[in-house]
Amino acid sequence: MKRTLASILAAVLLLAATPIFAAARGSADFTRFVALGDSYGAGVESGSLNERHQPYSWPAIIARQAHAKDFVQPLVSYPGIGNELTLINAVAYPPVIQPAPGTGQPLNSTFPRPYNNLSIPGANVTDLTTIKGNENPPNGTAQSYARFILRGLGTPADQALAQQPTFIAIWIGGNDLLGAVLSGTPKALTPVETFRTGYNALLDRLVAGAPNAGIIVGNIPTNASSLPIANTVPAVIINPATRQPVLVGGAPVPLIADLGNGTVGQLPAGSRVLLTAASKVGTGYGIPPQLAAVPPFNALPDAGKPLADSDVLTPAEITEIQARAVAFNDIINTAASARNIPVVDIRGLFDRWTAGIAVGPYALNTAFVTGGLFSLDGFHLTDIGYTLFANEYIKTINANWNAHIPIASLSDFLVNNGAFRDDLGVVFTQGTPFTMSSDAIATIRQFAAPVGARRLHSATHDDATDSHGNSDATTRNQQ
Repeated sequence: MKRTLASILAAVLLLAATPIFAAARGSADFTRFVALGDSYGAGVESGSLNERHQPYSWPAIIARQAHAKDFVQPLVSYPGIGNELTLINAVAYPPVIQPAPGTGQPLNSTFPRPYNNLSIPGANVTDLTTIKGNENPPNGTAQSYARFILRGLGTPADQALAQQPTFIAIWIGGNDLLGAVLSGTPKALTPVETFRTGYNALLDRLVAGAPNAGIIVGNIPTNASSLPIANTVPAVIINPATRQPVLVGGAPVPLIADLGNGTVGQLPAGSRVLLTAASKVGTGYGIPPQLAAVPPFNALPDAGKPLADSDVLTPAEITEIQARAVAFNDIINTAASARNIPVVDIRGLFDRWTAGIAVGPYALNTAFVTGGLFSLDGFHLTDIGYTLFANEYIKTINANWNAHIPIASLSDFLVNNGAFRDDLGVVFTQGTPFTMSSDAIATIRQFAAPVGARRLHSATHDDATDSHGNSDATTRNQQ
């Protein structure tokens, strides 16, 4: 009897020490695969949605690796909607970034059924169960994109369910959170309870409509400085001749800015100047008035003028954004756990990127232009970045459904170092100014609508279509 009791006690203690996880709902069946999300899911790159990069959206990569059939995306011809930013002159100092000329157009808008990739640039969590693409006039970027992606056929959730999906992948929350980084103010953050209500409503709708489908979601980054848009331009004065901080009394001199409510002062230590303000800094904005008449700053036309509140993030604002990110991730984890839905650790992925990763002989990081992970808008990913993003989903799918989907290779991107350039003889460091045309800045800022409005967030393919109304790029995406 004593041995029996001892055995039972040992078994109980063993169970108590071993985490027990509920089995993930559904199965890893990609017969009818759909994806829901925002600009990351759509494959926006360098401020543009276009067919050169849409095949590398994270849902498209998962579909390709899982051999999902008939995975169709709403393609847009180059240079896209939001003309793609290009590095016009990398050798010049400062380097020149401008949007590509031309006008992009939807290519397969007459496709006879809902698209498999229902990611809407600019969408927040509530949009996935509310907008339909027939709002007239459209209110903000999400509804503008929804006009040719959703086409009035129903909300993203409704169109996903109309396809009787066997697997659903979701990443949403970027615009609810990171839109505040783009616009330089926590006022653009989605309220916690609004996010909670929207996220639970989305999962409830999908679970009720597709009870046997596998579903996977991802959490969101909590480190605002992981984005090049917030980690490239220094918050101190840089001598344009030496590219080094100006020292007064042995210490760097902070830039000046509107710190909120019209109060102008020096940026506190730990502040971030947004990439969209780089050209302004280059003309003298942020130089304190007392230095405006001192060489070499007296040659800058805007020396002595403060940066705008929307150009900067103070430590207090960063803390507020990060706290909201933690709250959002708690909501995501709780909502997913209650429905047996695995959560992909995108937060951890961004943290690893910030520290730097090695891929073969290449070091990838979050540096602007040369880091290889973020595109020229400093916010959206490169083809490499989206591939690694998709691989996190694939690894989580494999672990939770005992699947064997191969992760996507990066070898094609690294041939001749074509995805990012470090062979131009140019050293890009923090403090390197960038000449961005007003059009280039507008392209980036289209994902940061004014507070109070709805927040916004490579080979060449031809435009030929087959008998099913798919462009060549769409057909290749299905293979």
